[in-house]
Amino acid sequence: MYNYFGDKMNIYDFDNTIYEGDTGVDMVLYGLKKHPFKVIKCIILGLKLRKKYKSSNIGAVKEEFFAFLYQIKDLDKFIDSFIDSHIKNIKPWYKSQQKENDTIISASYDLWINPFCERLGIKNIICTKVDDKGKIIGENCKGEEKVKRFREEFPNAEVLESYSDSSTDIPMLLLAKKPFIVDGNKIKPYSEGSYFPIDE
Repeated sequence: MYNYFGDKMNIYDFDNTIYEGDTGVDMVLYGLKKHPFKVIKCIILGLKLRKKYKSSNIGAVKEEFFAFLYQIKDLDKFIDSFIDSHIKNIKPWYKSQQKENDTIISASYDLWINPFCERLGIKNIICTKVDDKGKIIGENCKGEEKVKRFREEFPNAEVLESYSDSSTDIPMLLLAKKPFIVDGNKIKPYSEGSYFPIDE
């Protein structure tokens, strides 16, 4: 975690917002190429858990889907290789307006979001934390949890602009004076009842 205690900032979701695609999905697909048997086993178990829990325990489902990562001998090297091959997915519109005190707030794992942000020079990172065995620490960083975590890190920050592709991020969007919905490379102001590319 890197903190920059600026008074004013813009906040962004990561997947499908400043990144083209979903890093979690891309991580599984990348793992399938490198370690297919490990990943297939975790996918099968993860799908069984998702059927069992539906939406009541998304944390346990995520832990199972990504359990293959903690079976990889040199995980740091694997993560670096993944980022090398996917850093191109950062959207040009974000790079053109990036500021030093931007904050990323993501439900994805710190395992890969932190190094992605380090490559981009982003210092403020809030995401789902996991331990060295792949267990989620605290809560999955989604919905209202994003707002809670942000206010814990930056209690006095003034949010100028916020960006997301998902309706689950409405609480986060409403932190800003100017909230925006991201649909691919299109950006439009958010208002009540707005269309979201991902509506959960």
